[in-house]
Amino acid sequence: MEYDSERKAIEVQKKIFFDDFEIALKKKNNLDKFDILNSKTELVDNYIEAYLKENVSFEVNDKVYDINYLGHEYINGTINCYYEVLKVKKIKNIIITDRSLFSSFDDQENLIYFEMMNKLSTIRLKNPNQKDEIIFNE
Repeated sequence: MEYDSERKAIEVQKKIFFDDFEIALKKKNNLDKFDILNSKTELVDNYIEAYLKENVSFEVNDKVYDINYLGHEYINGTINCYYEVLKVKKIKNIIITDRSLFSSFDDQENLIYFEMMNKLSTIRLKNPNQKDEIIFNE
């Protein structure tokens, strides 16, 4: 994740192992025969967008923002999901929630790298901790 101050947007590239993601999407949508790599892109995007909007959220300066899903691609065993959070003027603090795969895998850990003004912050989420906060000093 990276904050682009010119665009006033948080730009996100989220990587999920395709086989784990396929299991989670099958479970969420009650699908028996779903192939994340060989299904129509539009169908996969619909499932991914709904999944991300249900499991990922951003609260910036005490205001909750919606994500704007842009698409996905398969690269070297992972599904790379692209989305953004728009109209973020300034970040004093951000609470990032990411419950991805927690309902499918007991030992799931989600690593988040957030870059703003050339400063990299790292968050490790593991059940029951599904969110964490980054506070930026002015």
